[in-house]
Amino acid sequence: MTVASTAGAGRPGFPTAVLGAALATGVGTIPVFAGITENRLPTAAIVSAGWVALGLAAALLVDRTDTRRVGAVFAACAVIPALVGGIAKTQDADRPWVAFSRLWDRFDWLAVAAALVAIAWIVDRAGDRVSRRRPVWLVVWAAVLFGLVLAGRFITDDRRAALVTMIGLWAFAAAATRVLLARELRPIGEPLVDAALVVGAVAISAALGQGVRAAGRWADLPSPDASAAFVTFAAAALSWPLGLWLRRTYLERRYGRGTLTPADVAAITAGLHREADPRELLENAAVMVAAASGHRAVSIVLGADEPDDSDGVLHHALVVAGDRVGTLSIRLDHPEGPEPRQSRMVTGLLPTVSLVARAVGLAIEADHARQDVARERDLERSRILGDLHDGVGPVLAGLSMRVQAQLRRQPTPLLEAVAKELADCRGDLRRIVSGLTPSALHDGDLAGALARLVDSFASEGRTVSLRTALPAALAPEVTVAVYRCVAEGITNALRHGNPTQVNVNVRVGLAGRIEVDVCDDGIGGPVVPGVGLTSLLRRAEQLGGRLQVEPAQPSGVRLHVELPLAGAAA
Repeated sequence: MTVASTAGAGRPGFPTAVLGAALATGVGTIPVFAGITENRLPTAAIVSAGWVALGLAAALLVDRTDTRRVGAVFAACAVIPALVGGIAKTQDADRPWVAFSRLWDRFDWLAVAAALVAIAWIVDRAGDRVSRRRPVWLVVWAAVLFGLVLAGRFITDDRRAALVTMIGLWAFAAAATRVLLARELRPIGEPLVDAALVVGAVAISAALGQGVRAAGRWADLPSPDASAAFVTFAAAALSWPLGLWLRRTYLERRYGRGTLTPADVAAITAGLHREADPRELLENAAVMVAAASGHRAVSIVLGADEPDDSDGVLHHALVVAGDRVGTLSIRLDHPEGPEPRQSRMVTGLLPTVSLVARAVGLAIEADHARQDVARERDLERSRILGDLHDGVGPVLAGLSMRVQAQLRRQPTPLLEAVAKELADCRGDLRRIVSGLTPSALHDGDLAGALARLVDSFASEGRTVSLRTALPAALAPEVTVAVYRCVAEGITNALRHGNPTQVNVNVRVGLAGRIEVDVCDDGIGGPVVPGVGLTSLLRRAEQLGGRLQVEPAQPSGVRLHVELPLAGAAA
């Protein structure tokens, strides 16, 4: 409950309404001060002291525009003791205190009931959530006060009943003032849950105590009353943590946990790496915000623009260092918006969610940058391929034809050497062009291309085996990368390891990523990455994967590559 502190508009100086409330309070205190002069404070004076609290509350209420009418009713109630005292004076001028006490004894409950009805009737009933809850809370406190008055009349003597009435009036005045000045009011169900927990704890403790007392008396044990008292207090003490847990569970179900713990933040950002789609982090963050604030539907959108959809949705800007990085959108369960407690929870979560949104935005920007680099590299590779195919290739072919023609007319050792070197250059050029875009992959059959590649390396004294379990379709850049990794792995194994067996395994792993393993049983030893491995490592990282070379067991080297099925995240 939050109490408003803004006073109503008025002219400078001491408000006239407050002066009127002070005057009414002063009139109501006349019977109280008159009773003090008696040898023993009369019960009528004790009851009258309770009505003074309504006058003090009126001084706070009449100074605000929205509570001025109910404040006037409070001020009128403060005058009731003086009115009753005046009636008593006319009935018995010789013994006014006897008549005064007799009137209070007969009609104090009626005066209390009339005052409560007048207050409830005059309270403003606007259509907002707080205004609807305000009369309910006033009725609850009025019922408590009226119950105290009736209990005092029927359970105890007149003097104690007067004291109970006075205390009840002061408590009601304080509670009603707080309710009337509050800008936020809890749903009535929350204190009812608190009361139910208290009543349940008291009832269980009392039942256990009575059970122990009855058992002690039946067994003729010494001091059964003391044992019963001990059990009662022990049960009450033990039920306190249980009651707090039940109350916390109820509030968490209604409003959420209220905070994001470090474990929550770790769970949200656990997938913030190149292998995962960073957009999934936004979904995780939205789910945890919903759980922490008690909302059913929460979404997070990146960008500096304000969302257009505002019907039934509450938008919160996510700001980092003065820049808007996204929007936290909450689907409202109530037309008037979330409860104030939920709003405070969401406000407290916004800095953390803003940082998460910023991290995701940076990850997406980095991913886009990797895609741009990959596209530029492919364009440059295509340009080089075109230059080699259309420029250098025809030139070498023409030179080779001229040399061959001259060699047929006038063979010389020099022309033979030049012809051989030109043939080698053309072969090297074909291998370079094939490395840029392997011709074996032109039909898109990666499994067939790998099988032909493996067969080309087979020879007497060594075996190259292949196992594949590939999906129906792979991204073109992933297909090329897998083919090159297998070719480079087999080439390095045969060139440096002197193996008798090379095993190639291409499959889809448990994480939904394409995995390539090239293992040999050669001499092993440290591997110094050359141009080929370095190029493959860079390519794997750009596609969002990884490559590692490690010793195999019991001997040899293992080349392991992991790549996403779709290449770099879009």
